[in-house]
Amino acid sequence: MLIPLFTLQAQTTKQEVLSNIATAGGNYYSYPVPTKALTPAPEGYAPFYISHYGRHGSRYIIGEHDYTFSIAKLDSAEQLNELTSLGKDVLGRLRRIYDNAKNRDGELTRAGALQHQGIAHRMYQNFPELLSQPLQIDARSSTSIRCILSMSNFCQELRSLNPKLQIAMDASRHDMWYLVNDGNTKYPTNPAQEKMEKKMDTFTAKMFHTDRLMSTLFTNKDFMNNQKERQDLMDALYNIAEDMQCLPELNISLMDLFTEDELFDIWQTYNADWCLWDGLMPSSSPTYMAHYALMKNILDTADSIIQTGGSGATLRFGHDAVVLPLSYILKLNQSRNASDDLDNLYKQYSNFKVIPMAANIQIIFYRKTGSDDILVKFLLNEVESDIPIQTDCAPYYHWKDVETFYRNELSKEIHYN
Repeated sequence: MLIPLFTLQAQTTKQEVLSNIATAGGNYYSYPVPTKALTPAPEGYAPFYISHYGRHGSRYIIGEHDYTFSIAKLDSAEQLNELTSLGKDVLGRLRRIYDNAKNRDGELTRAGALQHQGIAHRMYQNFPELLSQPLQIDARSSTSIRCILSMSNFCQELRSLNPKLQIAMDASRHDMWYLVNDGNTKYPTNPAQEKMEKKMDTFTAKMFHTDRLMSTLFTNKDFMNNQKERQDLMDALYNIAEDMQCLPELNISLMDLFTEDELFDIWQTYNADWCLWDGLMPSSSPTYMAHYALMKNILDTADSIIQTGGSGATLRFGHDAVVLPLSYILKLNQSRNASDDLDNLYKQYSNFKVIPMAANIQIIFYRKTGSDDILVKFLLNEVESDIPIQTDCAPYYHWKDVETFYRNELSKEIHYN
């Protein structure tokens, strides 16, 4: 008898975020090492294939604007003798941070390399029946250096655990059409998108409370009297502060600049912005459809392995801007409940649960000797996830039901009046 699983992801509370304020970094949040044990497979079933998509690990900030803008503003105030003692100290910290970050635009950090080594190690420990074999593994990466290095660290860890693994690694524009989306996939435009964007702008302005921060940095409250510039400075400092999670070896923090409430509110704007631009909100354009090619690649590659009776693993390395829409297309429970209610959105959807640094989706395939039935299990950041399909063996699903569901999803057309 098939029974529905459909469990709702537990709502995020403000207290949950404040209890681990690092989560307010959203997609800057360092990868959380899972602690919950995985559910054993039904009797007789063994893993034979892993289909994976992973974000690169912790990185430096992309671009130099946050550094140069912040330093320029504080430096100008210092020249006019309008920096507080804290402001002077912050300027010194920013200069040290920027000196380390120069010419490292978006590059993988040491923490990012270790994250992928850890994920690969746990993958081996979780599925030794499969990965201890002399297996063929196909690894493909975005052409971004941080993704290539993430793939390299991941694969080298696997090979160190099992030298018999035959791992082919590649990073070419040839695969970018499905790994990242080359921009050729068309999707309908939701006429409500423009209105939602204006609502997002209003929400963001409301959530940036700049007065207290400016008063701690500048002796003259009128030094920065342009609210847009004040918001931009607070935003830049927030991004630098959160990126320090990626560089623990520097032992520099800017978290003392913010109250917990300020961090929580700024994170809410980024959380909502991700939902809007990736099409997760009902009033947004379905931009997630741009990644249907990746979903089709996942389905087709799995079918090829199944039809030949083979075993193996397909490892794909890319970006958070792909993991998030893919998790939505897969209908993983952590990603399918976003709403247009910006003030309460975080309760249903929290991006730090989906796209921390090194975020990954693993689909594990199982078969049983003497049976044509294939089972699959979904892991988001190595934690079991459910999808809206009936099953009699949760958190496992019958592949025939899963594939039918996803093929139907890919064939759907969306029309707006």
